[in-house]
Amino acid sequence: MTTYIAADSSFDFAPRPGRVLQRELDTRSISQAQLASRTGLSPKHINLVIKGTAALSPDVAVTLEQVLGTSAETLLRLEAAYQAHEARQEKRSAFAGFVDWATSFPRQLLIDRNVIDEADDGVVLVAKLLDFFSVASPSAYAKTWLEPQASYKRSQLHAIDSDLTALWLRLSELHAASLLSDAPPYDSASLRSAAAVIPRLTVHEPGKAFTEAQEMLLRAGVVLVFVPEIANTRISGVSRWVNGTPMIAVTSRYKSFDGLWFTILHEIAHVLLHPKRSTYIDVGFKANDDADSQETAANAFAEDHLIPPKFRDALAATTTAEGIVALATELGVSPSVVAGQWAFRSGIWGGAIAKLRHKVDLAEVLA
Repeated sequence: MTTYIAADSSFDFAPRPGRVLQRELDTRSISQAQLASRTGLSPKHINLVIKGTAALSPDVAVTLEQVLGTSAETLLRLEAAYQAHEARQEKRSAFAGFVDWATSFPRQLLIDRNVIDEADDGVVLVAKLLDFFSVASPSAYAKTWLEPQASYKRSQLHAIDSDLTALWLRLSELHAASLLSDAPPYDSASLRSAAAVIPRLTVHEPGKAFTEAQEMLLRAGVVLVFVPEIANTRISGVSRWVNGTPMIAVTSRYKSFDGLWFTILHEIAHVLLHPKRSTYIDVGFKANDDADSQETAANAFAEDHLIPPKFRDALAATTTAEGIVALATELGVSPSVVAGQWAFRSGIWGGAIAKLRHKVDLAEVLA
């Protein structure tokens, strides 16, 4: 995974243009007073420029170029670099007040996910976290990553950690960055066609099936990625529009094969049916979905694609593992998927049919 590096300069020193100017005067044995006479500038202004107290303006740079032959562009580049360095140093001084915020995140998790290095602490830790979240301050982080969560979390039975949710969402964006930049325009018709085919991919080995789904969705302008779950987020999947491109990110929560494909189809439904709501976070489909009509619609979409309505009676009438396998063969999908839907509808999570429900950890199969 990519290592995220703070966007500040690695240089601890930037020469002010006044030092270069003074060196030029010393080389030519010209005093500041003489330079003032030659340029028509006041001796005080010349002194302030040399000391760095006064900024070097384009007009003065061009005048110095005319008198000394020193490129105005060179002087102005030095001035810009010096001013940027000073502003950066001032910003880093302010970072000292943000250390408590930065240290509130689980340190080992940040190291494990390559957000920071083991040696990072203090203002370096702050700088890397702000860069990771692409914000300028903790208050900007709260407005960008925490405040919107109230509008896109679905109803849920358990409280989740908002900071860790933000961390996982940002990791998913960065993990998908290269695909997002190269994705073709979103095509809803192509996405509907892909959703109809995806259940049949489940007969393949999990890693191959997931890769094929990624490729199929990308042709429809939708990016699908896997990002390992972070504890205390309870996230199974998310659908999120990033700069105009829909992204679906999934975890291996519950490590359930049928649950994984239900999640993918559920998030596809949000992209298709609810594009005006930019982000959905789903936490395992164990909440009261009836409290959210859009979640109910997404669940129905996933169920209908895994087991088409005309096969529902046959599914309900099945009582044996052999019957589940036969129905799966007729549908052209994995018996694990059919067994998962049977268990969900019957409320029976044990027995011979339950043994058909395979476990899968994408972190392992995609490694």
